[in-house]
Amino acid sequence: NFIRGYDPMTGKELWRLGGSSKITAPTPVFSDDLIVVASGRRPEAPIFVIRAGATGDITLAKDQTTNKDIAWSKTQRGSYMPTPLIYGEHLYVLANQGVLDCYNLKTGEEIYRQRLPHKGGGFSGSPVAADGKIYLPSEDGEMFVVRAGAKFEVIATNPMSELLMTTPAISSGMMFVR
Repeated sequence: NFIRGYDPMTGKELWRLGGSSKITAPTPVFSDDLIVVASGRRPEAPIFVIRAGATGDITLAKDQTTNKDIAWSKTQRGSYMPTPLIYGEHLYVLANQGVLDCYNLKTGEEIYRQRLPHKGGGFSGSPVAADGKIYLPSEDGEMFVVRAGAKFEVIATNPMSELLMTTPAISSGMMFVR
């Protein structure tokens, strides 16, 4: 019933956060002093952006979206399977249904919320980014390429001729897709 932060050296619990979904599949991500935890499981489907250094019970009070340890949060916006992506100053959250949200990482301001022009299947693999582009693998076998930044723009759709259920890996200028 809690998301918890632990000291990796001792295993001691540092903080706990209630109010999340009962199942959280996406991996937490971080940048600078912010930790992003998301879950698309209903009814909560939250995104929490936690400040590093939090201690104790950091659970938000009812009707609260921020406190001294939570930079910002949103309900009904978390992803069920894909892990959120931090790229530059933005947080990208891809819903299983193909809706891509872009937020200002520091403030939580919604930059855009757009549906990808997919065939109707889901999205299980997580978005990855390189060279100013975000790559989004669909279960329909298409790799969508969206320009990173504040304006939503699909710049390519690449058919892969197979079901895509995993996250692409990028290394040494190459992308590995399975």
